[in-house]
Amino acid sequence: MAPLTDIAHWRTHIFSRLLSIVLVLGIGTAIPSIVLAAEEGLWALIAVDLVAIGWLLAVWRLRNWTYHTRVLHFIAIVFLVSTGMIVNVGPVAQIYMIGPPVFAAVLLGRRQALSALGISTVLILLLSLEGQLKTGHAAAGAALLPSWTIALNFFFIGALITVSCSTLLQKLESSLGHLHGVAQSLEEGKDALHSLNTELRLTAAAVAQLNDMVLIAGTDGTPEVPWPIIFANDAFVRRTGFAREAVLGRSMLMFSGAGSDPAVVAGLVEAMGRGETASAEVLTYTASGAPAWTEIEIVPFRDEAGVHTHWVVVARDIGERKKAATAIHRLAYYDVLTELPNRRYLLERLDALLLEAQSGQGWGAVVFIDLDHFKYVNDARGHATGDALLRTVAKRLSTLMQEEKGDTVARIGGDEFVVLLPRIGHDHESARQAALLHAERLRDALSSAVEVDGNRYNASASLGVSLLPHPGQSAADLLREADTAMYHAKARGRNGVALFEASMRTESEQRLTLERDLAGAIERGELQMHLQLQCDIDGTPTGAEMLMRWQRADGRFVPPDVFIPIAEASGLIVPLGEWALHQACLSWLRLNEAGYPLPLSVNVSPMQFSQTDFVAQVRAVLEQTGVPAGQLILELTEGLLIKDREATIARMHALAAIGIRFSIDDFGTGYSNLGYLKRMPLYELKIDKSFIRDTPDDADGAAIVRSILAMAAHLRLRVVAEGVETRTQADFLSANGCPTMQGYLFARPQPLALVIAALQDATSTHQA
Repeated sequence: MAPLTDIAHWRTHIFSRLLSIVLVLGIGTAIPSIVLAAEEGLWALIAVDLVAIGWLLAVWRLRNWTYHTRVLHFIAIVFLVSTGMIVNVGPVAQIYMIGPPVFAAVLLGRRQALSALGISTVLILLLSLEGQLKTGHAAAGAALLPSWTIALNFFFIGALITVSCSTLLQKLESSLGHLHGVAQSLEEGKDALHSLNTELRLTAAAVAQLNDMVLIAGTDGTPEVPWPIIFANDAFVRRTGFAREAVLGRSMLMFSGAGSDPAVVAGLVEAMGRGETASAEVLTYTASGAPAWTEIEIVPFRDEAGVHTHWVVVARDIGERKKAATAIHRLAYYDVLTELPNRRYLLERLDALLLEAQSGQGWGAVVFIDLDHFKYVNDARGHATGDALLRTVAKRLSTLMQEEKGDTVARIGGDEFVVLLPRIGHDHESARQAALLHAERLRDALSSAVEVDGNRYNASASLGVSLLPHPGQSAADLLREADTAMYHAKARGRNGVALFEASMRTESEQRLTLERDLAGAIERGELQMHLQLQCDIDGTPTGAEMLMRWQRADGRFVPPDVFIPIAEASGLIVPLGEWALHQACLSWLRLNEAGYPLPLSVNVSPMQFSQTDFVAQVRAVLEQTGVPAGQLILELTEGLLIKDREATIARMHALAAIGIRFSIDDFGTGYSNLGYLKRMPLYELKIDKSFIRDTPDDADGAAIVRSILAMAAHLRLRVVAEGVETRTQADFLSANGCPTMQGYLFARPQPLALVIAALQDATSTHQA
């Protein structure tokens, strides 16, 4: 069902009230009418009244009928009463016939009203023709023309009334519809305005409560006060400390200060002058004068016509972000311990220095500094002492470079520092002299002892110097060259300065080649174990030492004093040591098979011995080969005791428990601590050949040898003298109680097969 319009609603309301009134008045007038009609004998009129009252009552009661149905029944009742009145009362009652079209016009509309008027006119015509309406002196049924006249006059008058009523109601309906539309439009406008006001209040509240600072400025400022502020939110007041009234009307430029970057501020002003959006990070100032890093975005606001009327400024405090960025930058470019620049910073600065030098701004230099024996301090006293020593060194270097107007001092790792010296000469020679002079000053500054927690430590250093620029030179090349020169300074005895030379690069490349080739020497079968017999004064073998030899694929031999240090520095000494231990067991099995079960000595490096699974490795190789543990003598150096003494002694006791014997190699040349020697499960001491070389002619050397022999006798240790090459040396050692000797006087290192053959020949000769 379509919704009712306002006029339809009014018609329904009018009809409901009309029906009730008509019913009450009808009953009220019908009773006396029926009484009078009964006196006059007008029984037809009485019947009409009763039917009309009953019908009207039914229409009033049946409210479930549709509106149109009830109205049509009501109009029909009016037609019935009007006709009955005309028939029973006379022509005077024809006025009732105007009722149906008027009611139809009011309750239904013009079309229904005209239809009702037509029905009324037809009924008037028919009743007139039947003689119910008196037409002068004409006889009934003979006055057709007068009947038409009555009907047409009724139709004319009725049409005027009906059309007037219906037109009036149509206009009223149209006006009401328009009024309803206006009212609805006003209601919608009111709702929209309410929504807009709500949205504006929410927007204002949101802007006021934003953590970001918001300013609105006009574009109608003066040269003295450009872009005056007209709005500031709560966040601005809260963060800057300015009262809102203190900034309204003032220029947006009021927040810049002495620390603000003029270029950044000028960029913002230029963009605003062009009416463009602008953003920047700028140092602003609060009401108290405190600086605050702020990220600003300035956006032009334009009205519906596109006219630029205001500036909207959104600003946020980025102080914490700046602090974090500074902290990240410091972590990325500075050493945490010493606060010196780190390797990354150094490389970037070195690239810039190279560009300067290559553009003709003078020669420079790189000084690579490595502390001497720093590892011993760290191992002996702990990292806290080592860190304190490094901080002191860093402070000394920084102070010296500030005094001499140096460029950069950096710590690139561990105990390594690098100093950059820019523009120290106009040619190679002047730069070389200046660089060496600076390096010597650095060395002198570091040579003084450092006091940490009441203890004094030597902080001497080895320094390598590389000059720049050279054709094709990069920052990495410079560092590598200075590092190479530093290692040459260490090789010359430490606490010195070395200038990089091209020959050093060749040596470094050769060292790198040897390291690469050594890594695959075992797989290629280039390594061999030679044996050097250990004999008594009569030349009778009592044991042998296993010595590693490397013969490269091209047939050239690499001396042990060349490749062993490379193996130790690169870590290859661990797999080489494992291989040597296994070869020693296999060699003993062949000697035993040949009838010469001599105990074999095998050198073990500190790095190999410090492996956590070293004891398990030894047990495994013994179980695998079946060699008795007592036939292996592991030779250790005194330097092994410098680090992890307790762990070292514990491993020695664990191996001694299964029968392994130990020898201290090169005794007297390293870290000699008799207290620790007594705690170790030692079997023998080996006197270094440096003490034997000039014995017995050198009185000092002879005294040292006698002291070692006497101490070993007291400790009940076996002694082996290395490097015995003359009979005089052998006789001196034998006379002082040295039972076992090793050297060229008795045997040279040889492959196992030759050693077995020599033993067999000696046996045959002895038997003969």
